[in-house]
Amino acid sequence: MLVGFRRDRLTWVAYVVGAWFAYLQAAPGLVVVHLRDELDLSYAAGGLHVAAFAAGSTVAGLVSARLEGWLGRRKLLWSAAALLGAGVVGLTVGSIVEVTVGSVLVMGIGGGLVLGTVQAALADHHGEFRSVALAEENVAASISYLTLVGVLSLAAALQLGWRVALLASLVVPIVAWWCSRQVSMEAPPSHAVAGRLPVVFWIAAAMLFCTTAAEWCVTAWGATFVQDAAGVSSATAVAVMAGYFGGVLVGRTLGSRLARRYGPARLLAIALGVTAAGFGVLWPSTAPVPSLAGLSLLGIGLGNLFPMGVSLAVALAPGQSALASGRVVAMSSFAVVLAPLTVGTLADVTSLKMALGVVPVMVVLAAAGITLVARTQARISDPSERPGAASRS
Repeated sequence: MLVGFRRDRLTWVAYVVGAWFAYLQAAPGLVVVHLRDELDLSYAAGGLHVAAFAAGSTVAGLVSARLEGWLGRRKLLWSAAALLGAGVVGLTVGSIVEVTVGSVLVMGIGGGLVLGTVQAALADHHGEFRSVALAEENVAASISYLTLVGVLSLAAALQLGWRVALLASLVVPIVAWWCSRQVSMEAPPSHAVAGRLPVVFWIAAAMLFCTTAAEWCVTAWGATFVQDAAGVSSATAVAVMAGYFGGVLVGRTLGSRLARRYGPARLLAIALGVTAAGFGVLWPSTAPVPSLAGLSLLGIGLGNLFPMGVSLAVALAPGQSALASGRVVAMSSFAVVLAPLTVGTLADVTSLKMALGVVPVMVVLAAAGITLVARTQARISDPSERPGAASRS
């Protein structure tokens, strides 16, 4: 079926580096339960760590295309990986909130550049099969989420602490760099790093903003919600999040297969329906088992929203993959800045349960965005719908 789709060394290196980024991207939302205990942080201060990572990624998304033009794709990728690693070290050695938040900000800048570069490289390398490549890259990311939960749980059981789980990951980019020394990563000659993106791209990017906001409300606050609602320990709450990340893995694996048959818009619509059902189970839960069930359903639905949204948006800007990927990273990261921090602030004045009402609102807005993209694409593709078409007939 996908005769032209082939996973070569560049593909595998991109998958591995993307998975490493995802491992560290999820880390602030999971270790914040430990930081709140260690540093006596409020909900809002805890959410600031997730927001700082996203703020750094937002900046990275705005400058990544320009940096790629100056440095080249290869040099940008490995410089960004080094910056991400430096932020990890800072987070693990920090003992005051200013240092931990600042380090996470550095992680976000490096991570955003890594993500934008990986996405652009896969989109350029695989062309019409970019949906499959991006979906598979996000399957790898899902595996790394589960790996993070497992490593954190193992570190806790061995009384090594959460810091070991982060520092151990720094070997990954070193191995990936070594294995990719002979791999060509540069963009095609016609590759644009500046210019105007089409209006329909921005509609898709706004939709992606909403889906990312919904996803990161759960990613950032799911463990804390379970801890409060079910009355369990922080370690147990983190372990329950394995259901969420397992659902993400199942959803993205299924999505990567369905992407071979169906377009991303249809898969996005289905994923939003599953997301709504999962939230309906999680929100009223007061025990670990229903929380686990709700989080698992949410993972299946939310897991497909980002890869399919990215694929849709980048496809709407042909020949501008680096610019489109950078803007997608900026928009989605801005959602991660606002959403968890907004939920944390609302939780301080109401409750975390009430604050998570942001999730269904974002789902409804995303559904409206997908509908608008579909109608805009239909209008563009149908000559009779274009302005002035009647006068030319």
